[in-house]
Amino acid sequence: MMLFSKWCCPVARPEESALLQKEFSVPSIVADILAARGMNAASAAGFLQEQEEPEDPFLLPDMEKAVSRLEQAINSGECITIYGDYDCDGVTATVMLYQYFLSVGANVRWYIPERLDEGYGLNCAALDTIREWGTTLLVTVDNGISAIQEIEHARNLGMDVIVTDHHQVGKELPAALAVVNPHRSDYEGGFPYLCGAGVAFKLIAAMEGDYEMTLDAFGALAAIATVGDIVPLTGENRWIVEKGLSLIEYSDNPGLQALLEIAGMSGKPVTSQKIAFGIAPRLNAAGRMGSAKLAVQLLLAENPEDAAYFAEELNEKNISRQEEEEQILRIIEQEAERNPEMLLNRVLVFAAPGVNHGVVGIVSAKLLALYGKPNIILSVEGDTAVGSARSVEGFSIFKALSFCSELLVKYGGHSMAAGLTLKTADIPAFIRKINRYAAEYYDQMPVVCQRIDKVLHAGDISVASVSALEMLEPYGERNPQPLFLLKNCRIESVIPLSENKHIKLKVSFEGKSIFVLYFKMSTDRFLYPIGSMVDILANLELNHYKEHVSITVRLKDIRPSDFNDTKFSNALHFYEKIRREEVVDSRILARSVPTLEELRWLYKQLRATKGSSVAVDLFYLVTASAKINYCKYRLILDIFTELGLVSIPADRSDIVLLDTGKVELESSRILTKLREQG
Repeated sequence: MMLFSKWCCPVARPEESALLQKEFSVPSIVADILAARGMNAASAAGFLQEQEEPEDPFLLPDMEKAVSRLEQAINSGECITIYGDYDCDGVTATVMLYQYFLSVGANVRWYIPERLDEGYGLNCAALDTIREWGTTLLVTVDNGISAIQEIEHARNLGMDVIVTDHHQVGKELPAALAVVNPHRSDYEGGFPYLCGAGVAFKLIAAMEGDYEMTLDAFGALAAIATVGDIVPLTGENRWIVEKGLSLIEYSDNPGLQALLEIAGMSGKPVTSQKIAFGIAPRLNAAGRMGSAKLAVQLLLAENPEDAAYFAEELNEKNISRQEEEEQILRIIEQEAERNPEMLLNRVLVFAAPGVNHGVVGIVSAKLLALYGKPNIILSVEGDTAVGSARSVEGFSIFKALSFCSELLVKYGGHSMAAGLTLKTADIPAFIRKINRYAAEYYDQMPVVCQRIDKVLHAGDISVASVSALEMLEPYGERNPQPLFLLKNCRIESVIPLSENKHIKLKVSFEGKSIFVLYFKMSTDRFLYPIGSMVDILANLELNHYKEHVSITVRLKDIRPSDFNDTKFSNALHFYEKIRREEVVDSRILARSVPTLEELRWLYKQLRATKGSSVAVDLFYLVTASAKINYCKYRLILDIFTELGLVSIPADRSDIVLLDTGKVELESSRILTKLREQG
């Protein structure tokens, strides 16, 4: 996580909270969170009360046509082929429909395209193969809504097509026999946010005329897909996940049980977060690192032995996926270290030959967390580059790509994430143009925001209060795990855990001593001295051990209690403008030029660390922020780097002192230029 993300505190709504407490008899901590998220009595009712089963599946457009044609095909023994997608959603949806059609005696096959060779969605070569199988009815899941030409090709081959999809509808619907999609303008229901497996779930319910049987048979897979596809966990999706989670642990699907076993989740309650970080990544890994067919084979396995084999293979794919992500990150960091000025851009663009474009989206999300900037990663293959983009709230990456459309072969997505293809030769022009767009429309770029649900008090930290938070589960998109702010904590001690891979802080909070877990931090890298006053962002969780129940306070972020993130964001903004040599107010520029005394002072502070690894931003917080602003601090570090006094990796994880002997500070070109500009 970025150290310097913006902390967005909730707007206090005590009257609304009091009303929710009275109306629904919920504890104040739950009511405060719901009120902070903008809920009133009406919206909270749909969230807190027992979810009713989803609306009539026949409210989805063309559902009646789809059911009628499927029944005809099943009764007459026609060959039906399900055409899925290679991600968790597409795989589970394919398995759901395939197993259901088998159970009712259909002649059915399935097909999932290879991500690296065929790409997303229908393609004509695959349709030719499917027709050769004798297929007369093609059913898409999690794709098809934009396949105008491909569906026309399927029709010309003599196949009827039923599209089931959940992606946004374009200007033209494909000429399929039925197009079942909740985003159609003629949809008369009330919940358009289903994932692909959610639409498939409703198709099965429509054919059975019964949600209960559909839930029993396919609720576990539908829940996994709903969490894995990051659709809003509200309304019908919340119902699917709530019901499905309770079924996963006891599922009689050998593949699912083998997957739980290899993920270390067998025999334990399954939560949405465990799906998001343990199950979905493994199912996704098949398509990212090879063939999604492996994930389908796992979920269709009929005995534990086959299931265990496929689960092990899938786990190996997931490990390879993680290793490949780390390799791509290293390539990006090496490029940034060779050309550090590229990190000053408003939109970061990295291009590398031969990287697996199946995982660049995940790496892009990691870069967003590291640098807090919109970024695009391009996999270059010959004269073509394919990439993924992630952005921050407030900067639409889709609009930015639209501005560059004449340089792109194709692109698509939404405000926070997108994909694109362009010619390799156009990459330099693309980098210039997308950053020109950002400069024209966003002099100061939006920053990553951590939305706080409640300012916590010591009295809130009780087993009863934390237990009450379970009313808000399952957590997911648009319903994140609550994030709490603990203000003015005094650090009493720092305790190493797991051979100093993690630490536990003992802090005094409103007169009460509490322990806070800080993962992936060591005692030597934690620079806050005993007695420091800090603010902490944290999640609260219950820890069960035998008959004992305790509270875990899990740290998400930490900073000095008097830290002003608005002031910091402005300083970072001006630092980057100065380094990009953009026009900056002369008064700001004059205040940003470091004096020789300030240069010597900061170097002395760095020397005092005696070679310990010190993160750039953490060192500023603990040591430098009281004397110099962040803009000046970063300029000084640039000067030190230029003169060979320090070395700083691209991720700013360490400031490494170098033994260069005596250096003349005024020989710095950066310092000379700053003085000339100021």
